Amino acid sequence: MISMKEWSTRSLTVLALVSFFTISQLTACHHNQEETPQTQPSSAENNQQGHIVKLDHLTGSLSKISTTSAQMMDLPFSIEATGHLQVNANAVTRITAPVPGKVTAIFASVGEFVKAGQAMASITSQEVSSLISELFKFENELESDLSKELLEIEYLKEQERAEATLSEKQYERTKLLVEEKISSTADLEKTRTELEKHSLSMAALERKTARTKEVAEEKKRLARASLEQRLTLLGVSKDAIDKSIKERNLLNAIDIRAPQSGFVLERNINAGELVDSTRTLFVVDDIDSLWLIADIFEQDVQQIEKGQQVEFVVDSFPAEHFHGTLDFVAGTINPETRTLSIRAIIPNPKLRLKPKMFARITIKTGTRRVLAIPKSAIQDAGSKKVVYVEVANKTFEQRDVLLGEESSSYVQVLSGLRQGEKVVTGGSFSLRSEFLKQAR
Repeated sequence: MISMKEWSTRSLTVLALVSFFTISQLTACHHNQEETPQTQPSSAENNQQGHIVKLDHLTGSLSKISTTSAQMMDLPFSIEATGHLQVNANAVTRITAPVPGKVTAIFASVGEFVKAGQAMASITSQEVSSLISELFKFENELESDLSKELLEIEYLKEQERAEATLSEKQYERTKLLVEEKISSTADLEKTRTELEKHSLSMAALERKTARTKEVAEEKKRLARASLEQRLTLLGVSKDAIDKSIKERNLLNAIDIRAPQSGFVLERNINAGELVDSTRTLFVVDDIDSLWLIADIFEQDVQQIEKGQQVEFVVDSFPAEHFHGTLDFVAGTINPETRTLSIRAIIPNPKLRLKPKMFARITIKTGTRRVLAIPKSAIQDAGSKKVVYVEVANKTFEQRDVLLGEESSSYVQVLSGLRQGEKVVTGGSFSLRSEFLKQAR
């Protein structure tokens, strides 16, 4: 039998051995962890973090890499926009009825080309009839007055003829008496004077007759000329006026004529309608000049000013560029679209451009001296723009750049490059592919 004392001693020994073994295992594990080497980043990861790509061999597309120095350049800048063509309101002609009347016929349709003087519609007007009637009345009164004056003159002439005949007889008798020395020479001179007096009176009356007729004809001519002018302004042709006067017929129909050649843009009447001078019947424009209307974004407003040249294309002539000049810049921003309205005057001598055509516009805002590089040097890296700068032989650095405005082939660099640094322009896409390959 084991005594109580021996049992206690053995238990303490076993417990000590178990504790020692446990501590040994824990110490060994901790030692193993400290001796395990840490994983080192690959060279590719270092290259990506440092934005460096080094090429050992330039083969394939990489052999065609070319560089260009970033440099200060005078670049022509422009703003892109969209817009549409519309009629030049300063050249549009709005045709109205010169007098109130009723439309009896329409001779022109929307889109039709009309020549200056061409009849577009016809109306009947009481006012025109009244003008002709007034002329006839005036001429009748003039003829009546003329007849009265001529009768009065003729009466005076008859009196003068009778007195002249008596004076002539008296003169002849006195002359015989003087020859017979019955009357004196003074009596003869007296009768001669009286005869000459009556002759002069007759001549004066003849002149008065001619003058009275001339005055009447002149009044008639002026009245007809005034009527003709008024009716011509109303659209009545000279032939129609002459025919009406000659045949003594009242004229009540007038033609609404085009004051200029052009296209009919609007027709606002129908046969049978009543019209007056306050209503626009037709809108005509020769469209040899048009307006180009566009809206510019708020951030581009500072670059826009009157007089700048505008270039645009339309879908109808995609290979042809049309030009114009900016002649209006609005004074306020549209609060809803945050844009500024502009307008350019567009010459259209061949009439190929039409109102309401859609246009893609380039506004040339001038040249500025800026740090610039070719567009071919720019690559997309996610949301950033990057270039590859040659820092050593076959060694290139990927560098973020902040870009500004663009021209046709170059782009402004606001930050990320210094003047004189060489950037890859040929093969930059292949270089980026190599950069991504080394970064894996």
